[in-house]
Amino acid sequence: MDRTLYEWAASEPRSHERIAQVHALATAPGEPRLLARNLHWGLLLVAGMLLACGLIFWIAANWQEQTRMFKLLLIEGALLVSVLASVFWRRGRVAALLCATLALGGLLAFVGQTYQTGADAWQLFATWAGLALIWTVLARSDLLWTLWIAIVATGIGMWWGHFDLWEMLFSGARVVTLQAIFFGLWMAVALVPFLVSLSAWTRLRNGDEHGMPWWSHRFAWALALSSFVVIALYDLFTREGSGLAFPLSGALIAASLVLSYQGRLQDFASLCLGALAANAWVMALAVKVVSQGTGDTGAFLILTIVGIGCLAATVSGLLAVQRRFRAQHDAARIAQEGAAA
Repeated sequence: MDRTLYEWAASEPRSHERIAQVHALATAPGEPRLLARNLHWGLLLVAGMLLACGLIFWIAANWQEQTRMFKLLLIEGALLVSVLASVFWRRGRVAALLCATLALGGLLAFVGQTYQTGADAWQLFATWAGLALIWTVLARSDLLWTLWIAIVATGIGMWWGHFDLWEMLFSGARVVTLQAIFFGLWMAVALVPFLVSLSAWTRLRNGDEHGMPWWSHRFAWALALSSFVVIALYDLFTREGSGLAFPLSGALIAASLVLSYQGRLQDFASLCLGALAANAWVMALAVKVVSQGTGDTGAFLILTIVGIGCLAATVSGLLAVQRRFRAQHDAARIAQEGAAA
């Protein structure tokens, strides 16, 4: 039940008629038009995704009965129809562009497999992201930004896997440069939704007052924090002494907590992601320290205490932050109602 209903019921005199009105209001279904519109929009997205995935699966099946030109024209035709549908069909624009984005990836994969261009896999994803960026910016859709970030993240992962991580990252002379590039790329990915909200040409039309694409922001935040934790663990447990990656990842995780707590990037879900990454970072450090100085029984006891302490601190801190965010939201709502009155 909405919290406003509790406040309204507490402020009004109690009677059987008033209780019945509050109960009817609390259990009333949502607006039929809104439900129908959301259902229609969701079905369009599912239809676009199924069409594009069906095309990609067809490509992966290696259609032996069809000619190479037929295959190429079919994929290009699907891409062209999806783009044209997004231009002339406004209500289905996001679904059509979702289908176009996936069809574009299928087209690039088919060309790479058929003509053997010699390009690495990460180059395919980089080209895919570069071409799809055009309509992703114009559509101003949080869903398309989330898909675009997933494509970019996959390209970064494949590019990083192109190197011999053990030799280049932890033993080679270019360790500092490669670590800086790694962190820089993921920081850039994490900041893409925020940069989108800064420009009037790219911010979301139906978002909050800042036009922030929150779902793509949280997705990019989760990918970046996961990458920071993974590289920190590798750096901590594969070297005799910690390199730059472990302390730098800790500083970036702390910065994500600060940014998610206040300012334009204030978001409770992002703060929870940062707290999870911070817990993993602290526990990794505890394991490293304990494994060097105590036996198995003592190490287990110390790690248990550290884990319980991290859990208690995280839960109590997040609950306090949630109460603060609710108080801020209530204060802003009361101010808006007072201004409207």
